[in-house]
Amino acid sequence: MLCQVCRKKVRTDKNIFNLFSPETHHICEYCCQKYPLLLRIDVLPIEEGILLVHLLSSRHYSLNPIAFMSFLKPYYIDFLKHHQGKVLLVFDILDDNTLALLDSLKFGDIYFVSLYENIEGKGEKL
Repeated sequence: MLCQVCRKKVRTDKNIFNLFSPETHHICEYCCQKYPLLLRIDVLPIEEGILLVHLLSSRHYSLNPIAFMSFLKPYYIDFLKHHQGKVLLVFDILDDNTLALLDSLKFGDIYFVSLYENIEGKGEKL
């Protein structure tokens, strides 16, 4: 499998126990260290509920979002175990327009996972 960032071959250790298991990593070790994930959780009040925002990175890298797809599995597991009554949304970028749209839809409680954040006025009211 090739790294989605630098297009070099991703090396994984194969042994008898994982020989036929599918490879899930889309990013190599070098690119993972070069573009680190800085995990953050924000709880925002919205119409008729709360917005639980999980950000994988506070920096905006101009990368292919597929490179970080293998890091989403813990969020899916957390959603299934602890937040099943909420709506699950996974976006690449959280911006002002998306935040305003989610506030106006009145979905109730939303479990939102995003790779980047691109919000201009932090702390301002919508």
